[in-house]
Amino acid sequence: MIDKIANNETNQEELNLHPTKDIVEKLNYYRSFFGKVQDLTDDEFENLKKDIAKFFNLKIGGNTQQPPQRLVRISNNNRILASQGKELSYLTDISQLLAPPIEYCGFQRCNIPNQQVLYCATSEAGAYWEIKPKHGDVITLSHYELKPNAKVNSLVIMKDKTENPKIQHQLQEVYYHLEDFFVDAYSLEVDRSRPRDYLFSALLSSEQLFYPVVSEKNFEAIIYPSVQKKKFGENFAIRNELILERYNLIGVETRFILDEYENLDPASDEVTTDQIIGSFGTTEFDFKTGKILYNEKADEIFRLFRMIQTGPNKQVRYEHEGVPKNITFNLSPKKTNKIQANNSTRVKIVRNERVNVVYQNGTRKDNVKFKYVQNDIESGKCKITNY
Repeated sequence: MIDKIANNETNQEELNLHPTKDIVEKLNYYRSFFGKVQDLTDDEFENLKKDIAKFFNLKIGGNTQQPPQRLVRISNNNRILASQGKELSYLTDISQLLAPPIEYCGFQRCNIPNQQVLYCATSEAGAYWEIKPKHGDVITLSHYELKPNAKVNSLVIMKDKTENPKIQHQLQEVYYHLEDFFVDAYSLEVDRSRPRDYLFSALLSSEQLFYPVVSEKNFEAIIYPSVQKKKFGENFAIRNELILERYNLIGVETRFILDEYENLDPASDEVTTDQIIGSFGTTEFDFKTGKILYNEKADEIFRLFRMIQTGPNKQVRYEHEGVPKNITFNLSPKKTNKIQANNSTRVKIVRNERVNVVYQNGTRKDNVKFKYVQNDIESGKCKITNY
């Protein structure tokens, strides 16, 4: 079989594609390894990895400079704190919301070992489908909002293959065969206990995100369909060091998981679990010290909600239309300088002036009159955003 798509030594040469049938033969050979890579010996695995890296000297994919405006990530407190030798509690370090330390980064959908990539969803439901929290878990939702005028050069992986493509020359023909393979590779369902089965998408992504030659045209993130949500959502994988440079961390929320819902429709916007009726969060952070800031009630509230979650008496939920399933308590600390800033803001903004605000749980109201959200702003439930 051929060893690469184009018989070129460098990308400075005129493109010299191998015959299409030979390229398809090699792609089908690679497909024969889908879901089986974890079973290879170490030598077989290393040889396959080198072969893939050499073969794909031509890559395809769309790109955009306009990434998702809003991102949601779920961190599992149980796993994170256990790995740090700490008792279960709420998260207090911003680093705990981000990618694991580099030595703990293994094969995932868009990275190979020792590469820090942060995985987010574009919706709360999508984040739940990806993480699948279970009974007894304590999780932290972190919400991010794209900074004004920020751009992220993002590779876009197709959700579905192009049907009946119009082909006028060989390059187009090869493009669509590669598109088919990329869709298959990024749509492959992988058991998390078999991380090497991510090899194809992980290696292809790694070469895109961590290209060794620095350039402003390098990809910084990958947008790809959610396999867990049956492609009814999108995920966003961004190089870990870029997230707080391009996005504002606007709030975190600690939730206490009860039961997993059965037979949930992946097309719905419902999260995958039930949780106790109370949660708590904050919108305050100290980026100089890397701390998530709470008021003095945080320890007490955590113990109370954990007791409700693990106690013998199961909660009874009385659902009513218009009444939220979950009541979130804002445990942001009060700061004198912030109150003064809010007083200054009130002087500048008249009651009928329209503003955009973001709430602690990530919901947003745009172009709303200041007088309708003034109390929420002053109590710390939401904050004004610039766009």
